[in-house]
Amino acid sequence: MNEKERKLFQESKWKRLTRQRWFYPTLYITLVAVMLTGVMIYQFQGAEEVERDSSRDTSFDVEQNDLVEHQQAGGNEDEDAEPVMSEQESLVIPTTLGSDTEVLTNFYDVEASAEDQENALIFYNNQYYQSQGVDFTSASGEEFDVIAALSGTVLDVREDQLLGTLVELEHEEEKMTVYASLSDVTVEPGEEVSQGDVIGRSGENVYTETGVSKVHFQLIEDGQPVNPGF
Repeated sequence: MNEKERKLFQESKWKRLTRQRWFYPTLYITLVAVMLTGVMIYQFQGAEEVERDSSRDTSFDVEQNDLVEHQQAGGNEDEDAEPVMSEQESLVIPTTLGSDTEVLTNFYDVEASAEDQENALIFYNNQYYQSQGVDFTSASGEEFDVIAALSGTVLDVREDQLLGTLVELEHEEEKMTVYASLSDVTVEPGEEVSQGDVIGRSGENVYTETGVSKVHFQLIEDGQPVNPGF
């Protein structure tokens, strides 16, 4: 069978097949089935995509809600939180005299003028000494109440051969204040005092001019007297 005869045979076979009564219904059903299968696959893929998007949206919403709730909870904690650091006190003059307070001798500052340094010298037993504190008195020279310049704890109450009766207060940040030349003491070692509390009365010591009541005040930082800067 040559090529021409083979083609004629195939065309004749195809024509016989198309003449069968079941051919076109079967072809139609097959085409419809293919189309329906394609539609179902497309719809199934679309549903999966929508489900994934919905899952992502839900997860995002949950995360956003958790974040908002956490921020709200944190905001409430901030509102109720106590301040970490209390307001630091500023040093006050250790008297209740107000404008009637006078300075007898100031702190000897090596950076001060020559005049201020001269006024900060103490003459005793034919010698000059550099003042390590500030001497306060009243305008009238009479006794007055001595108060705590800072809140703290009474570290010691004792008699000093030169400075007279003195009180030492211990404070935060390695600070200490000393109140000397007292005539009366109203606190005891270990007692807690607040700034402005009366700790005693002014008096005299060996450096005091006769008839003048005063308090000798020192500010100590890291074990060294410093200028209180009044």
